[in-house]
Amino acid sequence: MNYNSENYKEFYSIISDMDKHPAVQEMKKYRQHCDSSCYEHCLSVAYYSFCICKKLHLDTKSMARAAFVHDLFLYDWRVRQPGRKGLHAFTHPKTSYEKASNLFDFNKKEKDIILKHMWPVTIIPPKYAESYILTLVDKYCALEETNKYIFKKIYDKKIYKFATFILPILLIHLP
Repeated sequence: MNYNSENYKEFYSIISDMDKHPAVQEMKKYRQHCDSSCYEHCLSVAYYSFCICKKLHLDTKSMARAAFVHDLFLYDWRVRQPGRKGLHAFTHPKTSYEKASNLFDFNKKEKDIILKHMWPVTIIPPKYAESYILTLVDKYCALEETNKYIFKKIYDKKIYKFATFILPILLIHLP
């Protein structure tokens, strides 16, 4: 992300009040996908979704606000939570919306964006184009975060470091 770009400045002006809230800052304590925190994940998803909506002349403000807190569940989803019924993938959109709506006011579109971001896991389809966009960008960012982690782990292995040093030498000396 280019934090100095005009797009980012416009995006951040929309979410800056939300970003200052202690509950939003608490997302930094919880891992989302591999090494990324819930906060980092939500920030990336929100920014990319905002940019797509801007390009398509859709509701950038609703997108930025909803996407920024779409995973405001504030627990380690890898650990079974007492009282939670169902798997995290099915339940966290509602949990996130409930927590976020206790902190911020949302319009109907923002509510739909948060509640439907796991579609088709959350069976009822989204009502708005922005909701579909968040669904796709959320999956893209999750894959990107996971791939980054996996490739870092592979690179950190000594065998990979050895192979990147030896393989070019072997290729040079082949007839």
